[in-house]
Amino acid sequence: ATQIELCENGEWKIKTKNTDEFLGGSTKTFYAKEVVVAAGTFNTQKLLHRMKSKGLLPKLSSQLGKLSRTNSEALTGAMMPNSSIDYSAGCAITSSFFPDENTHIEPVRYGKGSNLMGLLQTIMTDGSSAKVRRKQWIKQFRLKPVLLFKILNVRKWSERTVIALTMQNVDSSISVRGKRSIFGWHLTSENDSTNPNATYIPAANEVVKHIASKNHGITGGHIGDLINAPFTAHFVGGCVIGSSENKGVIDPYHRVWNYPTLHIVDGSTITANLGVNPSLTITAQAERAFSLWPNKGDVDSRPNQTQKYQRLSQVVPNNPIVPSHAPAALRIIS
Repeated sequence: ATQIELCENGEWKIKTKNTDEFLGGSTKTFYAKEVVVAAGTFNTQKLLHRMKSKGLLPKLSSQLGKLSRTNSEALTGAMMPNSSIDYSAGCAITSSFFPDENTHIEPVRYGKGSNLMGLLQTIMTDGSSAKVRRKQWIKQFRLKPVLLFKILNVRKWSERTVIALTMQNVDSSISVRGKRSIFGWHLTSENDSTNPNATYIPAANEVVKHIASKNHGITGGHIGDLINAPFTAHFVGGCVIGSSENKGVIDPYHRVWNYPTLHIVDGSTITANLGVNPSLTITAQAERAFSLWPNKGDVDSRPNQTQKYQRLSQVVPNNPIVPSHAPAALRIIS
């Protein structure tokens, strides 16, 4: 979808293009009474910011892009010497542990051949500021320049590397907004002044140092560490649930404030750093949101946006796609 516009008759006009048509291509137009945006956090925000800047959705909440979260993450790696062990074989994530009450770490495998990711690594540095980390990086490079070349040697990288994915459930965030530059219109972000996003997590470095030491390997940090640009595998938030348009982009039923027939149901509606993989939370929120939709032709039990929030029971579908006798049939739990 490249454009969403509310028509005078209350219908939505949606313009789309094929994803492989980079240089123009034909545009298709659809019309619908209800629209669900579920493009993932980045693309949902990109579309809505674009529509607001073009004046097509002028009533979108000023909270759009606020409380965007990175799950307070860090990705560090331990690269092992060539051996008979293939670290890419097996499930992507098999276990996890909590070094403290706010920090959660998972050992992660990348599939065989996924070696390009290795170019995001660099010499590991410690320190609470990017300036300190850059000084450390230069010092280490001068002392042992060959270390950088070892880290950037991505041959069989996925087969000899263990990634430590570090996540935290702390209250930190960034603000995302649209920006036009010489490179065209794009999204940009800045750290929240009150609860800034972590750019250095000591536990993440300590864990891979232990892994590397035990296996006679070398550690690698992320290139973003040198410029205070944290890396995340779980970008969430920015279109969060709020009790009013001044506190969120969508209401408790996932309807966009001021546009009740426009719905957002994806990771952009997550309201906090979870400190764990967010997929099940996204799924649970989506299931709850759609379980409150009325059957076709029935009265909508959800209060309108001028009324107070009400806790509602799930609506049993009249014609479920999955038959009631099937193992995966919907079971309403009261």
